[in-house]
Amino acid sequence: MSHLATIIVLTLAASAGDGQVDYQRQVKPILRARCFACHGALKQEADLRLDTGEFIRRGGADGPAVQPGNPAASRLIERVSAADPAERMPPEGAPLSADEIATLSAWIASGAATPADEKPQDDPTAHWAFQRPRKSPPLAARPNWSINPIDAFISARHLAAGIEPLGEADKATLLRRVSLDLVGLPPTRDELHAFLADSSAAAYERAVDRLLASPQYGERWGRHWMDVWRYSDWYGRRAVPDVMNSYPHVWRWRDWIVRSLNADKGYDQMIVEMLAADEAMPGDDENVVATGFLVRNWFKWNYENWMKDNVEHTAKAFLGLTLNCAHCHNHKYDPIKQEEYFRFRACFEPLELRQDRVAGLPDPGPFKKYVYAQSYGPIAAGLVRVFDEKLDAQTFMYVKGDARNRMEGKPPVAAGVPAILGELDFKVLPLDLPPRAYYPGVASAIRAEETAKAAAELAAAKELLAKSQARVAAAETLAQPQQEQLDARLSYRVDEQHVASAAARERALAARIAADDARYLGLGDAAAQAKAAWQAEKQATWEDAQLRLARAERGLNAAERKAAADTSTKPELDKAQKELADARAAADASRAALAGSGDTYTPLSPLYPAKSTGRRLALAKAIANPNNPLTARVAINHLWLRHFGRGLVETPANFGNSGRPPSHPELLDWLAVELMEQGWRMKPIHRLMVTSRVYRLRSQVGQPDQPNLAIDRDNRLYWRANTRRMEAECVRDSILACAGELDTTMGGQELDAAQGMTSRRRSLYFAIHGEAKMPLLELFDAPDVCDCYERVSSVRPQQALALANSDLPHSCSRVLAESLWRATASVSDPAGREAEFIRAAFERILSHAPNEAELQASRDYLALQTQDLAAAQPPPAPVTPPASDAAGRARETLIHALFNHNDFVTIR
Repeated sequence: MSHLATIIVLTLAASAGDGQVDYQRQVKPILRARCFACHGALKQEADLRLDTGEFIRRGGADGPAVQPGNPAASRLIERVSAADPAERMPPEGAPLSADEIATLSAWIASGAATPADEKPQDDPTAHWAFQRPRKSPPLAARPNWSINPIDAFISARHLAAGIEPLGEADKATLLRRVSLDLVGLPPTRDELHAFLADSSAAAYERAVDRLLASPQYGERWGRHWMDVWRYSDWYGRRAVPDVMNSYPHVWRWRDWIVRSLNADKGYDQMIVEMLAADEAMPGDDENVVATGFLVRNWFKWNYENWMKDNVEHTAKAFLGLTLNCAHCHNHKYDPIKQEEYFRFRACFEPLELRQDRVAGLPDPGPFKKYVYAQSYGPIAAGLVRVFDEKLDAQTFMYVKGDARNRMEGKPPVAAGVPAILGELDFKVLPLDLPPRAYYPGVASAIRAEETAKAAAELAAAKELLAKSQARVAAAETLAQPQQEQLDARLSYRVDEQHVASAAARERALAARIAADDARYLGLGDAAAQAKAAWQAEKQATWEDAQLRLARAERGLNAAERKAAADTSTKPELDKAQKELADARAAADASRAALAGSGDTYTPLSPLYPAKSTGRRLALAKAIANPNNPLTARVAINHLWLRHFGRGLVETPANFGNSGRPPSHPELLDWLAVELMEQGWRMKPIHRLMVTSRVYRLRSQVGQPDQPNLAIDRDNRLYWRANTRRMEAECVRDSILACAGELDTTMGGQELDAAQGMTSRRRSLYFAIHGEAKMPLLELFDAPDVCDCYERVSSVRPQQALALANSDLPHSCSRVLAESLWRATASVSDPAGREAEFIRAAFERILSHAPNEAELQASRDYLALQTQDLAAAQPPPAPVTPPASDAAGRARETLIHALFNHNDFVTIR
């Protein structure tokens, strides 16, 4: 039986029931998923559209797509069921299943009926996200409810839906919420008490301003943006160790993120620096590390992978576009052509990595390029960054995602951005770089270090010479044996030549610096200084050869004396004789070279191109252009997502036609424009969001029959706050902070994740990469370093077990229990002291005082635990030992129980 005949049999079986197929429910979803990309509003291959029944019946260049009542004669069925892959539709992806084809056939057999008022697919270019955002005034809001414009937009939707929002959260809950949101740490007891005691109308705003001014704000929100920008420390084969992905010292980019956020640097400027700091501010080492955004995407073995990741994740992170979907063909849902994908890629084509020397640290040497046979580990020091190496780099289009299958006859494409982004004044202007940018050797810090090193070597050589001179004098004065006097004179000659050699190298260094000043800074006669530097280096080489010769002569003398006493050491003598011969040859060669002339000399660092293409700077400016319809919207959505628990757009990396529409489009646009009007600074937007009334709403619904649940169970209209579990880093950092154990040292090289249970540094600073993460963080859904535009939040039994059994909560419980018990020493009444301890524990860990039931339950628990522990031996604790008395251990277990309380890990 032929394939088509089989389909007909299936069709007859499908039609054996009532003979009807629901077009809207059964047929159109198949066409939308598999056919609209090539036969919809965006594209009409063979002049055929399939997004309405009218278009289907009208057909295309080959005639009607269906023959109502006759599936066997219908071109649609013929093409989707063709056995030949070259004829079968769709041309990409898996063929339609037999059930799908049977459904289409049954629909045609029943007459191919479609609704009379069926609308065609929307024009993809008219999609909301491709239109510039505008600040439109909100609709009528609930009287006297709004605090700021955010509330007005939200309230208008409440009124339209018939929703009555919940009241505000109590002050303690609100302070804990905003503290965890802005700095990732719970409030201290002093902060809580001060806030509760402040009855002024501005108390909450003052708390918000204090948190936004805290250095911990940059660390908290740095981790959020590191999720979006795919931060990862180096990995590949760490056990070897061999770097394959990202690169050592990319942590400097992490520190730049924290610094930039704390300084409230404009988001537009951050984009420019991450994509093109080396072009926008060449020679600025403090900000060039921002190009770690591109360094992170680097893959050792395949340049193509680097380019693909740069395109995909630049587009997703900043534009909310799945530009990667246009890699092999025109985008199936958005008006983006395959050529535009490659134009975007062309912005990155000249890229290469380099690692610059950092003052005070060892010179990392030149960057090791892509060599398949080469395996190398992490460098000990340096500043990793990108630069344009291939100034004439061309980008060619290829097919099927394989760069080897270049499109025949297709010229290279120019750098650019998708036209759907509008008029963004994309201009590629090549740049002349200052010397500091392309020749790090002119940096004053490097020169000073090299000069100091040369001076120190000369001083050390002079000190050795003085001692050697004293030994010669002593040997001659004391009439020591002839051989010992000879040894002393030979060593003196070596040390004397060492001084000459070190002095020559010091002079050569000064000459090289002078030549650099003339060549790169215009300070002097470049030709003359270059010749002088050449001469000084040749002189230093000759002096070094003389030093080598002196050492070889001394070595031969020692070997001859040794061989005379022991003939078995003759191989050592032979070796010494060869070393002397080689040293004499080197001395002769250096003498001959010294007689010549030249103008080349050794630079103090690698030299790089003195120009840059300007492609990435053009791209960065286009992305950060206020006329770009996407950039500000995407940024606002990320801010909203992390403050409110869900984005206004629930697909944060996809604002295109296949993404989810915004729940509050007018609000999203208003905030996007506000961000740009605020100079792209994020702190004013944070403040606006967290001071809104909608942010302050309580989260507890109360009764299960709450009327709002019937209208909006998922809370898309924000009539209450969303309850959220802390992110992984927040859980660990909060345990440490509550115990007073958190080390607030900022910045520096990544720490080994294995130290996570013993080190007190903030979680941000521990290594995170594709091979290893801290187990505690992993249990609480640490970010996927490959793709984490939105964190997942799972509920697993291992999470409770980790808090119950890990060393860190146990250790911190003991420290905090002892600290709180000491703090209550002034309370003389034992019962009163116990109650004060319980209150302090609740306020420190859960940010609220215990109610009467909680207080009594805690008292009862302490009494029972004290009784049970009186006869038990304290458990072993290698880090923090438990209290020696049962009552103390009972208090520790109460603290530990509070760390395991759901309210501790929950943001309400």
